[in-house]
Amino acid sequence: MKYSNIGKFVHIKKLCNDQGHLQMLAIDQRPPIFSLIKEKKKRYIYKDVVDFKKNISLSLSKHSTAILMDPVYSVPNLIPSSRSKGLIVTLEDHDFIEKGKGRYSKNIKNWSVEKIKRMGGDAVKVLAWYRPDADEKSIEHQKKYIATIGKECQKYDIPFLLELLVYPFKNEIGYSKDYKEQLYKNHNHVIDSVKEFSKAKYKVDIFKLESPVDSSQLQNSKFTKATEDAFKELSKVTRNIPWVMLSSGMSKNSFFNCLKLAYKNGASGYLAGRTIWLDAFTDYPNYKKIITKLNKESLSYVKKLNELTKKNALSLEKYLTEKLIQKNAANFKTIYKGF
Repeated sequence: MKYSNIGKFVHIKKLCNDQGHLQMLAIDQRPPIFSLIKEKKKRYIYKDVVDFKKNISLSLSKHSTAILMDPVYSVPNLIPSSRSKGLIVTLEDHDFIEKGKGRYSKNIKNWSVEKIKRMGGDAVKVLAWYRPDADEKSIEHQKKYIATIGKECQKYDIPFLLELLVYPFKNEIGYSKDYKEQLYKNHNHVIDSVKEFSKAKYKVDIFKLESPVDSSQLQNSKFTKATEDAFKELSKVTRNIPWVMLSSGMSKNSFFNCLKLAYKNGASGYLAGRTIWLDAFTDYPNYKKIITKLNKESLSYVKKLNELTKKNALSLEKYLTEKLIQKNAANFKTIYKGF
């Protein structure tokens, strides 16, 4: 079956600003938000999580080209107030399975690519834990899981945004199941993961990538040659698939420097959450103070990121026109069986 990619073109255009850059806000986080609320209130209820996310969206979505939401807490409650043009929706369940040296991703129960398309999503986002040295069964499961989603996204003509994260095994320093950057990560694990999933069979449209080096190496803008080389290598293994950086909850300064290196090597933007807004919640649940911080410190940081993106990120205009449209234009009627 042939595909036109017209739908993917339309959707990706909605994720971009007028210059073809991606300035995207993530509020789909679940475990990190659960943990913060429980630290202050011992337990969380549904409304607590909704209120947490809603205030981020109200303060920052108008400065973002697209917003990433989960279907459980965000989508049914935040769509009316979101000011972002584009909508990315999470597919994967945060409660992954871990066996031996391997993690197994799965979809949110009864949630699918088709449903994301039907409810108006502009992209399907999947976070997949992956290490090239994990147990063979885990590796094969993750490959099959991602390939299946890629085929579904092609079927429904909606962009597939893949987030890859390396992780520590149980016997390694810093082991945790939390959604945070792995300590002392092997940069080759990051590189080799992207190299695998940039293969055409996975049908990834946009990568959401972590830094190939520890964020501690990005705190100072005077980068080592090894750090610069790691970002060059990361760019190379994407095989020209558009990519953006994720923040992994790193410090604001480290993420800003991370973007400098990413843009120097062809990244087209960012998709970030905790680094932007988490420190605004130090006084949780005092929303008067939280809202003030979101509208000052967090907003100021977003504007700083957007200015950097405007000046340095790679525009997607040429990619969208040449790859997704022009080569399919002549076959448009054939693909859609005439009209």
